[in-house]
Amino acid sequence: MLTAFLLLQAAAPPAVADSLRHRNGRVPRAVTAHFAEQPPHLDGRLDDPIWASIAPETGFRRDVPSDGQPASQKTEVRVAYDRSALYVAARLYDDDPGLVSRRLNRRDSFQHTNDVFFVLIDSYHDHRTQYIFGVTPAGERRDGVASNDGQQDFDIGWDPVWEARTQIDSLGWVAELRIPFSQLRFSKDAEQIWGIQFRRDIQRAVEAVDWEWSPRTEAGSASKFGHLVGLANIPPPRRLELLPYVSSQAQLTQGVPAANPFDDGSVTAGAAGLDLKYGLTAGLTLSATMNPDFGQVEADPSVVNLTAFETFFEERRPFFVEGSDLFRFGGGHSLLFYPRRVGGAPIRSAIGSSAFVDEPAATTILGATKLSGRLGGGWSIGMLDAVTGRESARIADPTGAGLDRVEVQPLSNYGVLRIKRDAPDGGSGIGFMGTTVHRKLDDPAFASVRRAAYVGGMDFFRRFARNQYQVSGFLTGSRIEGDPAAMTLAQTSSARYYQRPDQDYLDLDPSRTSLGGWSGQAELRKPGGVWRFGVSGLAVSPGFESNDAGFQIDADRVRVGADLTRVWVSPTRFARSASLSVSGAQTLNFGGDALTRQLDFTASGQLHNLWVVRASAGYRFRGLDDRATRGGPLIELPEGGSVALGVRSDSRRAVAAAVTAGLTWDESGSSIQLLSGSLTLQTRRGANLEISPAYTRSDYSQFYLATYADPVAGATFGSRYVFAPLTQNVLSVSTRLNYYFNPSLSLQVYAQPFVASADFGVPEALVAPRSYDFLRYGTGGSTRTTDPSTGAVTLDADGDGPAPSFTVPSLDFHQRSLRSNVVLRWEYRPGSTLFLVWNQSRFLQESDPGFDPFRNLGRIFGDDMRNVFLIKANYHFSL
Repeated sequence: MLTAFLLLQAAAPPAVADSLRHRNGRVPRAVTAHFAEQPPHLDGRLDDPIWASIAPETGFRRDVPSDGQPASQKTEVRVAYDRSALYVAARLYDDDPGLVSRRLNRRDSFQHTNDVFFVLIDSYHDHRTQYIFGVTPAGERRDGVASNDGQQDFDIGWDPVWEARTQIDSLGWVAELRIPFSQLRFSKDAEQIWGIQFRRDIQRAVEAVDWEWSPRTEAGSASKFGHLVGLANIPPPRRLELLPYVSSQAQLTQGVPAANPFDDGSVTAGAAGLDLKYGLTAGLTLSATMNPDFGQVEADPSVVNLTAFETFFEERRPFFVEGSDLFRFGGGHSLLFYPRRVGGAPIRSAIGSSAFVDEPAATTILGATKLSGRLGGGWSIGMLDAVTGRESARIADPTGAGLDRVEVQPLSNYGVLRIKRDAPDGGSGIGFMGTTVHRKLDDPAFASVRRAAYVGGMDFFRRFARNQYQVSGFLTGSRIEGDPAAMTLAQTSSARYYQRPDQDYLDLDPSRTSLGGWSGQAELRKPGGVWRFGVSGLAVSPGFESNDAGFQIDADRVRVGADLTRVWVSPTRFARSASLSVSGAQTLNFGGDALTRQLDFTASGQLHNLWVVRASAGYRFRGLDDRATRGGPLIELPEGGSVALGVRSDSRRAVAAAVTAGLTWDESGSSIQLLSGSLTLQTRRGANLEISPAYTRSDYSQFYLATYADPVAGATFGSRYVFAPLTQNVLSVSTRLNYYFNPSLSLQVYAQPFVASADFGVPEALVAPRSYDFLRYGTGGSTRTTDPSTGAVTLDADGDGPAPSFTVPSLDFHQRSLRSNVVLRWEYRPGSTLFLVWNQSRFLQESDPGFDPFRNLGRIFGDDMRNVFLIKANYHFSL
């Protein structure tokens, strides 16, 4: 792959001067920033002398709809600067100012329910990175960072300290922005040339217009910006920012046994910590956090996971969200760094080992640092290092005596290094990334924990034919180290199952003290034009392991796939815009077993009434599954299909709704039915309510229960692989209420009632590998006996014969829970915030598999609850 990349570099045509022409062949527009001896006063009124002296930039053209047509409303933009900040003034004319949106949302909502004016800045002028600053007529601010020239989702966790003021008047509305140079990263040149784009969203017309217009069929974003010129002799800004915090919390829990020596139902605690940012150079920033607190972060949603694979949760903690784009690798296709590994739940758990256990829910982050920015010559760097503390659980016997401590988490260090080099025109790049994890394993109880883990890799991309085509790829290697118990656990994990008895290409070695592997991908894609396509190949060797610092579901995989899409970007008779795509993929393991073959069709479009419709259908051909038996032999994967339909109404309205229905089935009789929706109520001012119910019913013809040794079971290699039919129901109702008193003061409420049940049928055993045939116990000479008091089932394959009997415990259950957060957030000065937080949780699980959702939803509020009350304040210093 690297050779191909270098050949493409060599074949590239000579670059035209960047200041004159972009890779799409057009000469970009330019806007001049005028120096202001007297900086403008931010009040949303364009009556400052500097604005009167600057000729406005006009000529905005539509991006949506009617690509390239003149904007329906006139927009004027002026740019100025002084020694500390960039100033942007926008006069946004409107034929009917009474229809200018006045709705308030939380910062960084990025909802399509408001008029917005955006300033997008490529201050590195690398044609890849853009800093986003937006403001609505009501003063709501939106900011973020987008990397990879718009090919990835942008990072909204970046919250720079900047200001904006707006006014609605008889001509439309006005926006004034002050963006401190200390919040941007740029070169140290005396004269600066930045990429810049101005964008306006006109809510009632659902119209988006750009100052530097380019066809929507062209790939890229920052690579098509205009130029900001005139910036000269900007002094190095003050780049030391401190954000200390103090917090206090009280935890009140119902139903705590009187003998519990660790919790009498009321626990209080206090904390203090510090976040720091320091600009080492104009383009390089050091960030650090000491004893961070994330009590204001929204709780994860409830889930029921009966599979062997880990559930992925979104990262919400500000320190790790900000700058996360720096650590994306391979175009986002490989998650080598999953920040939730840092400060996650302890590796071990003492729960169940004693009557009373006091165990931390998360490991303590003693400190973390990040170094990020540009080094010159197109090179950028991102480094992160974090240390989490040793954790222990306190345990006590049923009387509350016999106090002891059990180690549950070792002292650990996480390191991440990302280095990239982009070509000056942004059309190609190459990068390297590495992660390390080291754990201090003094306690013998950690023998099954990996001592060290290393992952390193290289990725690249190259665009050609005026940005219409792109080739990209990556290659990585990994190595983990530890005692033989840890390496055996790694070899037999759900990602690879070296112990599978019907394969001959993997060897389970219980004496290993290390394990290594590799992964790689190559892709050719045409992301632009009305016809778009991609072909790709991915391979993950059986020994590849990145879960210590990253997120990985499986290994031992070879996947090839292709997709073709037709897009309509201009209105047609039937829709404002639409797309139709078809994709196919096949997956094999390294033994050559054909696992899955899938063909999918998707159609979507926005209608003229601004409703959005999306439909999809797929077909899965018969294949094999090397994971279903959890380390046992291959089992047949029945062929099946899926259909889904989603409809969303006009999101601008006071009442908006969406609904999605889906059905997946296969020839064995398994099916999954999904129905979800949302109802949003919004006022013209500062309140909105969103209710999102979701219901899933899963009927599995066979679901794995357990494996039992049976020397008589020669056909299945001396083991019985026991399955059972399963009916699983899950209902959740996620509710969010937001009220915005003003852009700096908001109340946010989140609650998720959750009900789930699982009802297992009569156990059966796999008859032969590569089949979907099962022995139903209680027939054909086999026996089945149920204990009426516990629901446990004793099974015997041949009654009085030589096969041993075994007992399968009852796994039926239903559970209900409630997770909620109430957060009052007040930004009492730029960058400084006060939080008042109330978290409440309730949970109950019983062995009855009956699913009575409405009854159980009502009973949630009678279950024991835990309340956590938190007050937290931080203060922003800029030195």
